[in-house]
Amino acid sequence: MSVLIRNGLLLKKDCKSWYRGNILVEDGRISNIGSQISIESQSIEEVVDASGKLVLPGLINAHTHSYGGLLKGLVDNVPLDIYMLYAIAAGGRRSERAIYISTIIDAIQMVKGGVTSVCDHFSQRPFLELEGIMAAVQAFRDSGMRAIVAPMFSDRSFYSSLPLMPEEFPPEVKEEQTGGGKAVRRQSAEEFIGVCEEAIRKWHDPGVGGRIRIALGTDGPQRCSEKLLRLTGELEEKYSVGWHTHVLEAKTQAIKGAELYGKGIVEYLSDDLGIINERCSLVHAVWLNPREMGIIADRGAIVVHCPQSNLHLGSGIAPIPELLQKKTNVALGTDGGNLGNLSMFETLRYAILMHRIHEVDYERWIKAADILRLMYDGGARVMQSKGKIGLLERGARADIIILDVNKASWQPMNNPTNQLVFYENGSSVDTVFVEGRLLLREGKITFTSEAEIFAEAVEIANRVRRDNEASLKKVERQIPYLRKMYLRAMKE
Repeated sequence: MSVLIRNGLLLKKDCKSWYRGNILVEDGRISNIGSQISIESQSIEEVVDASGKLVLPGLINAHTHSYGGLLKGLVDNVPLDIYMLYAIAAGGRRSERAIYISTIIDAIQMVKGGVTSVCDHFSQRPFLELEGIMAAVQAFRDSGMRAIVAPMFSDRSFYSSLPLMPEEFPPEVKEEQTGGGKAVRRQSAEEFIGVCEEAIRKWHDPGVGGRIRIALGTDGPQRCSEKLLRLTGELEEKYSVGWHTHVLEAKTQAIKGAELYGKGIVEYLSDDLGIINERCSLVHAVWLNPREMGIIADRGAIVVHCPQSNLHLGSGIAPIPELLQKKTNVALGTDGGNLGNLSMFETLRYAILMHRIHEVDYERWIKAADILRLMYDGGARVMQSKGKIGLLERGARADIIILDVNKASWQPMNNPTNQLVFYENGSSVDTVFVEGRLLLREGKITFTSEAEIFAEAVEIANRVRRDNEASLKKVERQIPYLRKMYLRAMKE
């Protein structure tokens, strides 16, 4: 499809400068761009008048969980370890249709907020199955978004990954954890790797315009056996698909890592397993020690900063300024939709503001153009599309969004970059293209019926809640004991 975007205010690669210009899109890429361009093609199928509007690359969400699409409002004032109990209990036993609806709900919200690329740390409980991955892949295909689906898995029990004292759980609660003494069927490391390899063979599309990719997405390393981590590293090396994992989100994880490995978790992954490289994206990275920060920078890995969820769960503030001083690659993500909305504009604002509180020297504060570049450059690295997305240049993929700034929140427009980062919430997004395909026109989704999807989502969410009612009641009984563990760990 050929599209001409005329007379818009275009964002330059430095994310600071803008200029009036036109963009010609052909075969999914930007074939020409500039203040004055010659149009050789005689068969332009779509002309978009962007006069008085901002034109910029589609936003990149480097970390979310599509299972959260059905779990909005699940938690309020609980930390990560207790939140995880709710997520595990409420997010399990879903049909393929439920997975599809949860994913497409997220896609609708992201596209309407200007997100064109996403890394979905895909979770399916109690077992990861090819059919579940397919449901998420199909939802992203139908939405037209660019997506990485990274199946998440761990082969150690959640409770064994916490710094619990033996006496902190009474016998009846321990019995509930272990299935009342009955043998609990758990997916093995080999089974997980087999499912992931089959998914890579079926749906991973690394081509120039490939929209759907598969990556490996093990859960936090403290929840994974050494065998699983080694097999993951071997499979990643075989296909070079990337490895996306939670790392050191909460203080309890740093404590448990020291207990398990006698060193920091990133040190263990690097020194003992050798699986940190430039295709590795480490999500959260709040509780890094100084040596771990150096390892990440030296190996060229990417830290995915999720400020909104870190604040929501009281996990802490990632050392982003220190990482940037070491020239570390940093991307931005929203985390799941059950920990807040999926607005990358709000994520940009959280990320630029939260670090100012601890930095006295205001000249070292992150600037608006810098946070935009982090989101684009780091996000493109996570998506393994560096130089192809996140920029408006000839030859880049045509992932483009247009903002209508003819509204009170934008006028007068004195500095587009500053106002984009500090003022915008996503409501100005008017038009969205991915690979030159129109996904949003005048603020309205083109790829599905929102009303029908929303009605089905309500029905499915009610059913999932009923199906998991007994599991949620178990969570309520266990919370007081995890609270004791959490408060003790916070004092260490």
